[in-house]
Amino acid sequence: MSDGIGWLLEPYLVDCVTFASGIPPASLASRLGFVPGQDARPRSAQDAREALGSGARRVARVGEAAGWAFAVEYGDAVGATTGGLAAVSRGGVAAVNFTLTPWSPPSHFQHYLDGAHVTGFGVGEEARRYGAEPGLLVPALEALGVLPSGPQLDRRGMRLTMLAIEDHFGLRLPRRQVLDGKLPMYHLRQHSP
Repeated sequence: MSDGIGWLLEPYLVDCVTFASGIPPASLASRLGFVPGQDARPRSAQDAREALGSGARRVARVGEAAGWAFAVEYGDAVGATTGGLAAVSRGGVAAVNFTLTPWSPPSHFQHYLDGAHVTGFGVGEEARRYGAEPGLLVPALEALGVLPSGPQLDRRGMRLTMLAIEDHFGLRLPRRQVLDGKLPMYHLRQHSP
């Protein structure tokens, strides 16, 4: 069974995760810029950190949960750049990305669809939304009492924001598998295509 995504706000567990609907995990790795010719083998989070210590600049471990492919990214320039998320979402694919910095808020949320930036905001700064549809998640945030809010949310508000995003998109992420299990690992180019 897969957990939700609220645990991503716990410090130092995951720095970046990208979700994509409608494509398998290997295709997500390809769209994030995996180095061709690799035989992706199941690797642990510790293996990913060791790969970085051995000279790799950027790696991703991939899997699937609740109908979404996901990539947990490690290393330099983690997180798909704006162009990278546009590439991940081409061809009608929905992409959701979290760059997680709970020790130094805000963590950032982005949603792309078919190459276009739909919405995004700093988790805890929901009043400052951007993208083509900045109000997309407003009803979900209001239903949970996150909005209206002041300039900054407390930890409870941040968790509720993650719950609103989780429910809206149907996102799940298997905490135990991500932190303690093994997932196929790919070496990625320094910058997303």
